[in-house]
Amino acid sequence: MGHGDPRCWSPAGWHWREANAVVAPRFLRRVNGQWQQRVFGQWQALPLAAPAVHLAWFEADACCRRAGCRLPSEAEWEAVAIEAGAVELAAGDERRFHWGAVGEWTASRFVPYAGFRAHPYRGYSAPWSASRFVLRGARHTTAPEMAHPRYRNFFTPERDDIFSGCRSCAVGG
Repeated sequence: MGHGDPRCWSPAGWHWREANAVVAPRFLRRVNGQWQQRVFGQWQALPLAAPAVHLAWFEADACCRRAGCRLPSEAEWEAVAIEAGAVELAAGDERRFHWGAVGEWTASRFVPYAGFRAHPYRGYSAPWSASRFVLRGARHTTAPEMAHPRYRNFFTPERDDIFSGCRSCAVGG
């Protein structure tokens, strides 16, 4: 993933990595050349097709840089999710979101945009704007009423204790 290559990291991300002695994403370890993941307190083999999970924004950004890609903006993420058919009609004409196993980091900061409404509990989304990055998508822990492509969540870039991963997009595209 490029954890040891400073060229893959933003300056702030590299500082976070060094200051916290981060050598791999949370709940991952390498034993005898094989990656393992910790699931409910037990170490087990990491399936190669498993989504990256518990990535801090800094790690997601570094992962994309290493692959020659970048994190999408939240507008790009939403457009692709809708185009890919991530929303389908369920029984009773309800729309159901079915894309993603983890919340996916975007390059966007949590700021209002046209049509955005802050969460009804004002202390939740209003004061955090520019200091947090946006997560899009649903996780298995997401409440059904929040599982849709326009739902926005947000966290500080060092948070790796949440079901967060990333999707990348081409640089310049």
